[in-house]
Formats: sequence, structure tokens, C-alpha cells
Amino acid sequence: MLMNPTANFSASRRRFLSTAATSSIGLFQHASVWSSDTLSRDHQPYAEVTWDHCRHVGSVSHAHCRSQKSLDLLCRRGLTHLAISNYYPSAPCTPTERIGQFKVGQDFGTVANEGYVRREFAWNDIIRDPENGWFDKLSQKRQDSMPFEVGGPCFTQIPSDVILCPNAEHHSMTDSNGHFNAVGSQFASGTFDVRGYYFLNRHGYAMGTGLPWREAFERMIDALQFQTGGGITINHPTWSGMSAVKIAEFLDFDPRVLGIEIWNHTADFLNGKGWSLAEWDAVLATGRRCYGFAVSDHAANSDPAFQGRNVLLIDDATPPNEMPAACLRAYRNGNFYSSLDGTLQLKQFQFTGSKLTVELSAPSKLRVISANGVIHEQTGNSLSWTLPEGKALSAQHVFLRVEADAIDGEDRMFTQAIQLT
Repeated sequence: MLMNPTANFSASRRRFLSTAATSSIGLFQHASVWSSDTLSRDHQPYAEVTWDHCRHVGSVSHAHCRSQKSLDLLCRRGLTHLAISNYYPSAPCTPTERIGQFKVGQDFGTVANEGYVRREFAWNDIIRDPENGWFDKLSQKRQDSMPFEVGGPCFTQIPSDVILCPNAEHHSMTDSNGHFNAVGSQFASGTFDVRGYYFLNRHGYAMGTGLPWREAFERMIDALQFQTGGGITINHPTWSGMSAVKIAEFLDFDPRVLGIEIWNHTADFLNGKGWSLAEWDAVLATGRRCYGFAVSDHAANSDPAFQGRNVLLIDDATPPNEMPAACLRAYRNGNFYSSLDGTLQLKQFQFTGSKLTVELSAPSKLRVISANGVIHEQTGNSLSWTLPEGKALSAQHVFLRVEADAIDGEDRMFTQAIQLT
């Protein structure tokens, strides 16, 4: 069952904003040393959207999928841009991936005393090497499972309108906790040996990135499929115990660190820590750009009613061959909104002068949210609200974003935030 954070929303916001104000984040200050000018800090989401001429493309930025059954569950929900985020190893999903192929071998890895390398790792040969191997140290059950063999294809039927976008969930940095997706990146890390049953980690083959987080981020960014699109997401920050200060440090590393997951279905199911709205608003209140993502994570593998998606706003004149790049540009530019079910569509979002106009596809309970909390509420298909004049008020509110709860159904929709300072 979904947890409604509304009751504790104001208290959580006050706690996080208080933390930000007394920490090294510094309200309304940027401490960033950005290593790229690919996206201006003044960029506003939706600035490039022509609302009357865009298609709404259902996308996942964090969903695990290594079988046709899992793929079918995603596609049945109308999701066509699939940035599948597998791990163990953390390798981008491809249409030709085969069952067990990464147990047989891989061409990447972090090795003790060598660092990150690209070369062939044939695990059957390495583990069973007569001089340097350790096959005889494995349990009988593990010995009986070898030699590893490649099975049939993971996917037997990929719909023609589905885009498999490079992505993987990276983890186990040497100097920081947390999981991170590299949406649109070909970077791969780790091994299949998640439980250590085959002793790869103890023999020097890192189970995760095995790198300092800054080096891992650099490698993710350097391997982006398109330099104009995609980037890094900070996954389930509440579950990971990340403070607003730590999130800001990640964001300040590079503008291609895009934002945080504000909803993670798996985290909500496992421990009730699926929402990260308080963290989101605490970071936004510092004046930083931080996109919000809604994801299913592992839930999409087994629950047909999984919740969490991002809806990309793509020019409807975009030809099919340009869609992969266009979808990743939408992520980079904040031209997307996030929701639980995807039944509510964002039809209009404009902020002109001091007037905010929002239109939705169905009647909803709408809220305008700033650094001061909920500052306006309205029910219906649309919202019109004017920010009181005065620089002091703009500085006080810092940002504006809109949430909507569907009157009929359980969908909940989140726009990206626009910055006022």
C-alpha cells in the first residue's frame, strides 16, 4: 500500500530546510565547481516545450529487467523508452543479451592494484586456473554449477516502438554509499558474484564499481551515448540515508548529475522509505537545479500494478531514428514530469512574468509548492496563480513546482521545479 506523506509533509520540510540552513549547503548559495557548461544553471524546465505539438513518452529511469516476462510487464503499461538499470554486473541492457552471459565472461572490471580496466575476463578459466585459481575452495554446490554456460536470449520479442536505452545501476564506491543510475551511458562495472559465492571479490575483482565516487561519475559521464542528453540519477536517497548536504555535493560535481528519485516503489514496499520529497525540496531551496524522478525499481519485475514512471515531452515531429537522442535530451533539459501511474497527463506548464499556468488531462487536487511549503491549492483540470510581486518574496520562495492528485484513481503527478532566484 502506498504511503501518503501529506500528514508529515510540513514537519519533514521544516527539518530539512533547517538542516540546509545550518549546513555547508547554504541556502540560496551555490558551492558548485561544475566541470561542464553543457547545461546552464539558469536553464528552466519546459522552456523548450511546444505543448500543442509534443508526444508524451512513458519512460523508466530505474527498472530491473533481464527476462521477456519483465519486459512484457513494462510494455503492457505503455512504457516505450526503457532505460533498464540492471546490476550484478552493472552493464547496459542490449537486445541481444543472453541468459548467464556475464557468468561466462565480461570485458570490464575493477581489479585490485590495477583499477578499472577493459579486457576479457573468462570466469570459468580464471576460477579453475590450475596455478592461480580457487575452484577447489568453492562449496560443492558452486563447483557443481560450473562450468558456466551461456543460455538463450533474455528477450525473444521486443516491440518495434520500444527503445532500449543504455543504463545501469552502479554502486559500492570506495568513499561513499549510495546507488546511482547512468541514464544513457555505456559505462559498465562490477561482476555477477553479488553474494560472494564464487570468491571473486576476495580475489581482487570488485563486486561493484570499486572506485571513488568522483572517478565513477566521470566514467559514467564520459561514456554517455549522446553528449547532449542523459546523465546520472541519485537513487532512493531516503532509503540510502542521504542528507541534503550529500545530495548537493553530488549535484555540484557536474550538471549532468540530474537529480534524485522522489518516489521508489521497491523502497516503499520494503521499508516505507519510498518518498524523498523532503530531501528534494531541501535541495531545491538552496537554489540548485534538481530534477525529480519516480521509479518502480525492482517492482516492475513482478507487480503488474507497479508505480513510478517519467513522462518525456518530445516534439511530435521527431522521426523514429532520432527518438533515442531526443528522449535523452528531454531528461537532460528537464522536459519531463513524473507520476505514479501515468494516467494524469501534464498538458501545460507556463510561468510568464509572475503568472503560473498549469493544465492537466483530468480533474485533480493541485498544489503549488515552494521553499515555504504549500503556497496555493486548487481543484480542477487547471491551475492559475500569480506570484506576489517583490524580489524579497521571490527570494523567499526560491522555487516553484506543482503536484497533482487525481480525483479518480491513485495517480499522483509531479512537475519539475522552476527556480525564482
